[in-house]
Amino acid sequence: MSQEQEMELTEEEEAKCWEAFSAFDKDSSGEIDANELRIVLEMMGQKTTEEEIFRMISEADAENTGLIKYDQFKKVITEQKKTQSLTNEEDTLDAFVSLGGEPDGNGTIDAQKLIQIIKYDFEMTIDIEKLIEDIDDDGNGTIEYDEFRNLLSSSD
Repeated sequence: MSQEQEMELTEEEEAKCWEAFSAFDKDSSGEIDANELRIVLEMMGQKTTEEEIFRMISEADAENTGLIKYDQFKKVITEQKKTQSLTNEEDTLDAFVSLGGEPDGNGTIDAQKLIQIIKYDFEMTIDIEKLIEDIDDDGNGTIEYDEFRNLLSSSD
């Protein structure tokens, strides 16, 4: 699966996108006011700063009409999803490095060290041993970056 395909909206996300857009498109014109974009984004649970909202509005409303069509809106949401995904990936890599991995994604984390941190430092009650057993493909007691990323995504 390519990065582009991966970042398309799912059917569920597309439905939520249309639902949110339609809620503000009172006259069914297929356009919403640029200022309403912020409210729609917040309604969809998008975390954005003032600066990001301003940038999104100017990208979506390039002609500066004050109106945003559904296709432009959907593009904004897709871009936001990409940005969110990149941020999550950076956070995952930072966590991997803080546990002993390399900044380029190489190296490993000691599974026992991870178990200690989860159980005693974070006092989490998840069955971390079972999760590690499930993701430690080669069973070597160390966690590679792809295994670590799978571990984090399986605990959502």
